[in-house]
Amino acid sequence: MAPRLNRAEQLADLAADPRFDAVVIGGGIAGAATFRDLALQGLRVALIERNDFASGASGALTRVAQGGFRYLERGDVKLVRKAVRDRNLFIGNAPHQVRPVRVVIPTESWLSGAIAAPLRFLKLIGGKTQPGAAVLLLGVKLYEFLSRRTTPANPSSPLPSGGVFGKAVLQRRYPGIATSFVGAAHEFEGLIAAPERIAIELIEDGLTASPRSVALNYVEAERVEAGRIVARDRKTDADRLDLEAPLAINAAGALVDRVHGLFGLDTRLVDGVAGTHLLLEAPDLARALGPDILFFEDAEPVKSKRRLCVTYAIGENVLLGATEVPVADPDSARTAPAEEAYLLSAINRLFPSLLVTDRQIVRRLNGVRPLLHSDADVNGRSRDHAIGEHQSASFGGPVISILGGKWTTFRTIAADATDAALHHLRRRRLVATDHVSIGGAQGLPADETGRALFIQEIAAKFGLRDSLVASLVVRYGARAARVAAYVAREPGVSHIRGISLGEQRFLTEEEMATGAEDILFRRTDLFLRTGLD
Repeated sequence: MAPRLNRAEQLADLAADPRFDAVVIGGGIAGAATFRDLALQGLRVALIERNDFASGASGALTRVAQGGFRYLERGDVKLVRKAVRDRNLFIGNAPHQVRPVRVVIPTESWLSGAIAAPLRFLKLIGGKTQPGAAVLLLGVKLYEFLSRRTTPANPSSPLPSGGVFGKAVLQRRYPGIATSFVGAAHEFEGLIAAPERIAIELIEDGLTASPRSVALNYVEAERVEAGRIVARDRKTDADRLDLEAPLAINAAGALVDRVHGLFGLDTRLVDGVAGTHLLLEAPDLARALGPDILFFEDAEPVKSKRRLCVTYAIGENVLLGATEVPVADPDSARTAPAEEAYLLSAINRLFPSLLVTDRQIVRRLNGVRPLLHSDADVNGRSRDHAIGEHQSASFGGPVISILGGKWTTFRTIAADATDAALHHLRRRRLVATDHVSIGGAQGLPADETGRALFIQEIAAKFGLRDSLVASLVVRYGARAARVAAYVAREPGVSHIRGISLGEQRFLTEEEMATGAEDILFRRTDLFLRTGLD
């Protein structure tokens, strides 16, 4: 039987035995993945997060598992190879949460950049001119070649091949798109239904692999004394929690340097960059976008500042992003009016006949991602990660830090951090995570026929409608059977729009949701479809 992510039970386990092989500080995607990887190696691990799991940058992203197509132009082939491999593995390991999606890049030229783009790829020149469709097509083919070459044991990509659209196809496929666009390149990535759920499922997988491990949200590390990490339960605001371990892993994202300070370490290893996405109530725009994702040039008049924006439909709502603004204090990051104006200007340049205004903004998603510290311009900074290692005198052991990185490469980030920890613990790796299924993918039939039978069996067992069970399978994968048991016992309507009382109880008792906000924003994707603010 799978363990329950229940706060009371986790707190009791910690109180009974505060000694661990490792303590992970930070419950975003990197911390959750590292927690699982360490647990798979037979270690007893503690994970603490000062807010809810995946409540920071890990839940405020574009929600696309992608290899970084745009990084090819700057010649960052190493990062792209790493990212497309992790993207492909992610699609295979979590098919219940990620599906192929077409990414389209409209352009106003066919041949622009034919000379400059290869030189930028070779890092011989700089510049920001957008490549034309023909150049983008060459990039797509290189991108797909790298994707096929990433996994020698399985050289085929899980994604279809891309190509180009001419102007007539572009205008027909996206009604209302600006007539200045002469064509578009297109390729495929993975659309993530709910990245926050990936973190939850990774954590539960870790507890399954190592039942004596502990994972706690709303627990904040406050200081290190006498070789112990002293934390506070923010829900009670009174309980002191002591955690003992020979090493700590700092997975605090943009707060890495602040957490280092608790260990007596004075560092500047990461810089926080705030990114804003807008959720728009724009049914006409949603229909024009259809099922695809559009990456498009912004409306900046100064081409040296050109960036790519992204937009796609979620029901009748539209997600639009993203900005990148350096911030000194991640906790103070807020969406500025200038960022909203920038994004609205960009989408109105793309679809000038479907005017979008600030009155259609129903939610602002703001997250601060960590980039490796550098004096370079934000747009030109590396999105790769590094693993830092420091010895803390007050802690009496090493602090392994996760620095920077792309969301898509969470598996590799976790593997690198885990390997560093295993080296210090003088333990060997028992399990590689390349092909380990995530959460609800375990036991979920891969084909449509098998999935339909799976749904029918659960519905018959618990006396529920097939359509209801099908919606649970979409959200929870094979874990839908556990949720269905709660729904059957408590079928009433919850005060949280879109879920039943039974599902609400499951999320509270078995996924550590502490209130409506946790459920709406980090256990489901309801806020994206309803626009609740």
